[in-house]
Amino acid sequence: MLARYILLGVMVLLASFGGAYVTNLVFENRMKPNYSLVPNEPAGDLMNDMTAEMETPDRNFVTVDETELPDAAEVIGVEVNGQSYAFPKKYMSGVGDHIASEVFGGLPVAVTYCNESECVRVFSNRESSSRIELEQFGLINNGMSVKFQGKVYAQESGDIPLEDYDFTVVSWLEWKAANPSGLVLTELIWEDEQDSSERGD
Repeated sequence: MLARYILLGVMVLLASFGGAYVTNLVFENRMKPNYSLVPNEPAGDLMNDMTAEMETPDRNFVTVDETELPDAAEVIGVEVNGQSYAFPKKYMSGVGDHIASEVFGGLPVAVTYCNESECVRVFSNRESSSRIELEQFGLINNGMSVKFQGKVYAQESGDIPLEDYDFTVVSWLEWKAANPSGLVLTELIWEDEQDSSERGD
């Protein structure tokens, strides 16, 4: 009888360790960069601590009254055809959240923010009516890199074949006072996070 209890205890321990190991592999795989996507650049540090390539998701916008931010929070302000938009840095700081690419009033605009280097760049493409397919692509020299039309660039590169678009970086208090009818980027909820929330995980 004692031997059966000992055997049962060993089996429970093995199952626990096995479950923990599998869970660890799943999380590790989700965060693991895809190095096969990265060109050979011995002089750079592309892919450092970041996922290699991430899609540019759809983003949602709400009114000023629907937004709760600390007054001192910094936002990136953009105006297109008389409509003002705010992009809170807070909502563009997570892994996979650094680019917001939308079409505003027929003009494709992509707002990019790197919280590592504090670099902000806003791009437009007046030659197209479609969303700018700009993707995050890890890090180059401690700053974000982006992928556009199959090529990888540092965010600050002057070689990106897109137009720079005017923007401001101000506090939320200042922006909302000047733009009471403005629209504000909301926090990005990835699909798998939303599914987990709905399941109660």
